[in-house]
Amino acid sequence: MTHFLIRNKHKRSRWLRDAGWRLEAAVLSLFWLHAGTLRPANASAIGRRLFRWLGPRTAKHRRVMHNLSIAFPDLEHDRIAALARDVWGNFGSVLAEYPHLSELATTWSSAGIDMVIDAETRRVLAHGVPAVYITAHLGNWELVGSAITGMGVPLSVVYAPQGNPALNRLLQAKRRNLGCRFIEKKNAPRTLLRELRSGRSVGLLPDQRMDGGESLPFFGKNTPSPTTPAWLAIKTGSPLVPVQVERTGDARYRAIFHKPVDTTGKANEREAVVQVTAAINRLFENWIRQHPEQWLCMKRRWPDIPDGQQGG
Repeated sequence: MTHFLIRNKHKRSRWLRDAGWRLEAAVLSLFWLHAGTLRPANASAIGRRLFRWLGPRTAKHRRVMHNLSIAFPDLEHDRIAALARDVWGNFGSVLAEYPHLSELATTWSSAGIDMVIDAETRRVLAHGVPAVYITAHLGNWELVGSAITGMGVPLSVVYAPQGNPALNRLLQAKRRNLGCRFIEKKNAPRTLLRELRSGRSVGLLPDQRMDGGESLPFFGKNTPSPTTPAWLAIKTGSPLVPVQVERTGDARYRAIFHKPVDTTGKANEREAVVQVTAAINRLFENWIRQHPEQWLCMKRRWPDIPDGQQGG
């Protein structure tokens, strides 16, 4: 995760690259060591305050500002800058909450943790129907998996390995507390198809740009969008269930199991995949508009080309 903060200037030197990787892992380990000694809410608050200050001083801050400006073109610069600081704050809270994932993953049924489930989705859960669950990088997205498995759902989720193997090992060690089976993003669609057909549900985060994806509107500008969730749901006839985790405070959340996305009534499979993916983009837009300060937007989401050259 610290690759958001430290720019790799030594791509040509394997020795310097490896040293940088070890430094990143050491920084994260020390941060987690301290955060792990605190109560979850205190760790979350400290992470938020630290990264609200640190984030705007990093190279990634320009990307956050750029993405927010595209998503909210009517906001003035000062408002975008304030939102960007809050985005960094939420990221800091998420980072500080990793040492507490085991505890947080078991609190969904506890007092003070809200769970909102659509009636149709409740029937999917009650009958153990394998489903395609989707979410976005909002709130603490890592907890979506535990919200689903906490409902008794066997779940396999896709993850993108970190470029730094040491960071990847650290993150995956924490994620093991979520009760999911993890599948690497590379060549994942066919594996996920087998998982669904074997009776397991699958989980994906398709809100980020994917090279080779379908060019579809997101906040009014076309961008390559992942089609795997739509393809899996249509191919298998599985419900496509959006799950949203909102942050309501330091280490406090609300999980919302939305109504399944409509995947029926399209003329052919390709048209269906495109239309359903476009619907997913619109859904995520609504979530982000509700809580823009909880949106992880530190990566390039749209092609960097002039507005006039974009498709509509």
